[in-house]
Amino acid sequence: MNKRRRRPAPEEQLLLPLAWLTEDEFADALVARGADVRRVRFKENRSRLVSLSHDRSVLNAHACFRTASDDVLDAIADFVRAPARSPAYRNAIARMRAWWDAQAERPAPGELGWQPPPCCATDEQRRFLRDLYRRLNEERFASVLPTDVPLRLSDRMTRRFGHVQYGRANGSRRIDEIALNADLLLRGNERHLVDTLLHEMAHAEAWLVSGHRDHGRPWRAIARRVGCEPRACSTVRIRRRGKRQRPASTVPSLAP
Repeated sequence: MNKRRRRPAPEEQLLLPLAWLTEDEFADALVARGADVRRVRFKENRSRLVSLSHDRSVLNAHACFRTASDDVLDAIADFVRAPARSPAYRNAIARMRAWWDAQAERPAPGELGWQPPPCCATDEQRRFLRDLYRRLNEERFASVLPTDVPLRLSDRMTRRFGHVQYGRANGSRRIDEIALNADLLLRGNERHLVDTLLHEMAHAEAWLVSGHRDHGRPWRAIARRVGCEPRACSTVRIRRRGKRQRPASTVPSLAP
């Protein structure tokens, strides 16, 4: 059973470092602002900025928030306290996004300081995914998406089928990568592979064209136009590897 986090005393609150907060310090800062969270977990590779566990006791936050200012901590505390979809809730999200967008630009793939995430794809699979992306870009998106978006195959995804990583460069929006679940390349998952890639490419267009990150109206309109399931979370089941099996090393056969 988790213990309720003690509210920090005023003198303790003044000692919280503002430059780089640990998970415990971050949680203490939120509790001091009236947000009843028992734990904070920082995530490095999530496209969603913040989320709450089902019992609302654990806050999952992107690691960028380690350097959050007092104003941003106020916004996150408001996000935790406010009822979902209320004006206060939407306002808190807008403030967090504004801070995220104002952060220093991260290195783009190939630039100094960029660290490529682990990719389990073979050379053949990389060529296959690049060709599939280009074909879908031409046929479904009228070639409006960049041709050089990095594509990655991940064997670390468990529940998610894919994600898109957003970025900025010289004041302009960019796509840092599209990552796909390695199990999508198993035989029998061909339709779900195409649907997932279209799903993430729709996110890419929504971000590049209108700055939209979520599964809201702009994304749903694109998803319907290109022919993928216009839902945030799919209810389909895909074929999975066994627990000790390595990712597939072959490529699926797709109709031209």
